Amino acid sequence: MDAYYFVGPTVDAYTCNKGDNQAWIWAADGTVQSKQTGDCLTLKPELEIWAGELADGAAAVVLLNRAGNGSEPITVQWTDIGFPPHDHAVVRDLWARKDIGVFAGNYTSPNIDHHSVMMLRIKLTE
Repeated sequence: MDAYYFVGPTVDAYTCNKGDNQAWIWAADGTVQSKQTGDCLTLKPELEIWAGELADGAAAVVLLNRAGNGSEPITVQWTDIGFPPHDHAVVRDLWARKDIGVFAGNYTSPNIDHHSVMMLRIKLTE
């Protein structure tokens, strides 16, 4: 994803999720919503899940710990990223360049330090 023009509550993203000129906004309720569709991303206080579909049907997922201190695991539910809730998927750590394993319904990360992220590729098994 290429993100540009972070001004105030708006982030414009180009060439993300097979679409062009996408824009996301921080809503008054603290969620992140698509300006085009109004769809929300999962947001817990200080723990965020950002996701988008890749060309091959997999999902690119960023787990972000915005907390000021400490570390916590973050769980991404398949339903959060548009996958069926009981299916199995391969989870790959993109920065470590290795598959973590096959999981059913969700994936829970190891502890993510404050102000840190984990970037994943999640693809349903066939």
